[in-house]
Amino acid sequence: MQIKKYKVLAADDEYWSRENIRNLLPWEEYSIEFLEPACDGEEVMERIPEEHPDIILTDINMPFLSGLEMLERLNAEYPEIITVAVSGYDDFEKVKGVFISGGIDYLLKPVGKEELVNVLTKALGILEEREAAKEHNENRRLQEHKISSFLEDSEYSALLSEKLYGQVKTQPHVSSTQTFSEVATVLVKFYDITEIAARFDHDILQMSWSIKSTLRELFGKGSNAVIFNYSSKMSEFLLVGTAEAGMLKRFAEQVLERFPAEDYGPVSVVLHEQTSSLDDIAAVYREIITVLVTRQFRREHCILRCPETGKADSSSTIGKYGSARLEGELYHLLATRQKTEAEKLIFKTSDFASCDKNGWSYLEVKQYVGRITGTLFRYVRDERPEMIVQIEEAMDSIDYYMKCLDAKAMIMTMNIILDSLWEKNEQSNTDSVIRQVEQVQQYISRHYFENITLTSLAAEYHIDASYLSRVFSQKYGETIITFLTRVRMEHAVELMRDPDKKLETISFLVGYDDYNYFSRVFRKKLGVSPSEYRSHMLKKQ
Repeated sequence: MQIKKYKVLAADDEYWSRENIRNLLPWEEYSIEFLEPACDGEEVMERIPEEHPDIILTDINMPFLSGLEMLERLNAEYPEIITVAVSGYDDFEKVKGVFISGGIDYLLKPVGKEELVNVLTKALGILEEREAAKEHNENRRLQEHKISSFLEDSEYSALLSEKLYGQVKTQPHVSSTQTFSEVATVLVKFYDITEIAARFDHDILQMSWSIKSTLRELFGKGSNAVIFNYSSKMSEFLLVGTAEAGMLKRFAEQVLERFPAEDYGPVSVVLHEQTSSLDDIAAVYREIITVLVTRQFRREHCILRCPETGKADSSSTIGKYGSARLEGELYHLLATRQKTEAEKLIFKTSDFASCDKNGWSYLEVKQYVGRITGTLFRYVRDERPEMIVQIEEAMDSIDYYMKCLDAKAMIMTMNIILDSLWEKNEQSNTDSVIRQVEQVQQYISRHYFENITLTSLAAEYHIDASYLSRVFSQKYGETIITFLTRVRMEHAVELMRDPDKKLETISFLVGYDDYNYFSRVFRKKLGVSPSEYRSHMLKKQ
């Protein structure tokens, strides 16, 4: 941390007195900048606006504007400046006048080094206390803004969710005073939101507030736009406001420039330029998401527009990449143990291995992968039930990599599934491997809130992924993903004891940026929804 350097300005009409103060201390060693001394009080008053001294050492008896007169003016005009009087006379009335005028001390000439050090220590202590108080107040103000912003997110998200999922509608009290009759809507979607949260030390209030502040700055601080972070999907930010089409396009381009892919991962900006009202936000959001899945499946920024009709073409183009016939053929190859042919069918026949380079859309990848993994799961269920948990684990990893638009990692994970279906030469579980597996377990326990997958752990510890999964299960009696999920749920339950923490916040804090997915996992593991569990827990407290 850089130490702040304070400025000292000395004023005396006697040259030798000024030079004595200048040479009395090695000012730089005290992190003090000693300004060129002033000859009288009028010069001091003229220089303050430009040089901004923090401490003024002034002689009492000076021509034109005396020290006491200057102290009175400083106390009235610049009360933040700390003042110390210096005089050759021990005059009680003058001493009293110094303190009445706001001075913190009174030194007699000739000023000694020890006296000067003592008074400067006192002055610097006051300045540092002020800085600490200022920083505390600023932090408190920022925290209040962030909390207010987060609560507003929750209210707008509730408005969206209630209409989106057909819940009983309550009238949310939205703190924003903005009202709209006709507006445009923009969705900004981040695909590496958990990694972005790490840049903010996983302070989601700070992350959300910072991103929204940037979006507001780009859109125009004076605009009447509502900007909120969808609390059920922390990776999505919606902006609703009045704007012309040309302005929206410039805004989208500026967003992608401000959040470069090398630092923030890929970002999608979807523009819904048709005018609507805030009451229609759920319908508009559905149209936006329908368009969002048409983006190309590659880790690059993109800008998309909703069609003018308001109805995007969400029809599947999966026909050219797969069909029910593909599923039947794949099942047959698995059942007859034709590994090479199965791999060829999955990765080469449809050119799925290059889906990120050949223009596949997110929707096409999702549908194709769904067909393949569904067939693999059906085969395992029928023929290799002992591998059910393992394939579920791998499918979770595939789902994560799909959300991140990471084709390479997704395809590698699919290869791991296929490899695990055929017998491989067993590797001996050496002591070094066991130690690595123990390190993996400890790492998960400490970093459960991060995006952790089997393939990422295998790469980190330089172990074959399927082998790592097998050894981990042998040692701990559960798979890696099962252990990770259990740790996350345990922490989620602990966080639920705080009634002030929203469930969406808890979801993100334990590693899920999609609350609906967290809710499904929670119900699967604990038998009830997060809200039901918390309600029961709070009743028992």
